[in-house]
Amino acid sequence: MTDLDFKGRVAIVTGAGQGMGREHAKMLASRGARVVVNDVNAANAAEAVAEITNSGGTAVVDSHNVVTEAPEIVQTALDSFGQLDIVVNNAGINAFGRFWEMESDTWWRIFDVAVKGVVGVSRAAMPHLIASGSGRLINISSNGVMGVPTDSAYNAAKAAIWGLGITLAAEAREVGVQVTTLMPVALTPMTEDAFPNPVIKDAMRTTVPASSVSAFVTWLAHQDTTVFGETFEIAGVAAGRVAIAGMPRMRVESPTPESWADSGETLMKDGELRAFRNASESFRDQMVYLAPELDDVLPANAADVSR
Repeated sequence: MTDLDFKGRVAIVTGAGQGMGREHAKMLASRGARVVVNDVNAANAAEAVAEITNSGGTAVVDSHNVVTEAPEIVQTALDSFGQLDIVVNNAGINAFGRFWEMESDTWWRIFDVAVKGVVGVSRAAMPHLIASGSGRLINISSNGVMGVPTDSAYNAAKAAIWGLGITLAAEAREVGVQVTTLMPVALTPMTEDAFPNPVIKDAMRTTVPASSVSAFVTWLAHQDTTVFGETFEIAGVAAGRVAIAGMPRMRVESPTPESWADSGETLMKDGELRAFRNASESFRDQMVYLAPELDDVLPANAADVSR
């Protein structure tokens, strides 16, 4: 197989001073992309850039804050390379604690770095990604959206990124920008604290290194890749699509609290799952269940049946 060649396209990777972000930056650069290595820790960003340039790649340091200085990050790409084609929104921080016990400032800082970072950088980048003609926007979410005790701020932020990504994928498609959301699993400086068991750490180090996620990111970011618009879990050499799914629906005799009280146990029974890739599919399923005559009215595969 011929190596994917980015032909000098320009990428921003946020939170690229260490861990998964650094691996993304290094792999993109190894395939010919020019990379803006963003990290508020300038020393870490400089180390990543040194690794890239020592290996023959091209990269520059950017230490602007994704929360408060997103436009400046994009400007670094334009000032350094004159264009912007790829954004990997990777920056994030974490801390553990019960929701009601964690300091409010800490909770919101975790949330803001992830969500405001993605929103700010994406908004500043979008005109340039559109102008690129092969714009790629890759947002890093997490399977933590499914719930991890003592990690509420991080999981809430990643859920927001997931919802934003699904929406942006539909909107940006119309202007030629491919948006994809990832839920990666890898051993990084951030995840090491989550797995104190040394056996688990060793297995993850061997099986799900951060560079494996970077291979998937780099493929998605390439100008010839036509796979996009979905949410993928990626771990090691395995990946799969993720969607919201619903159990079989049930109905009650009348819309009263008493009717639901009599039927609660039925509602909790498991059954065959149905996947919904967007809100329109869920809406259609609900309406056709209640009003079957709408089966021929509501489009089966429309991006937005409410239009």
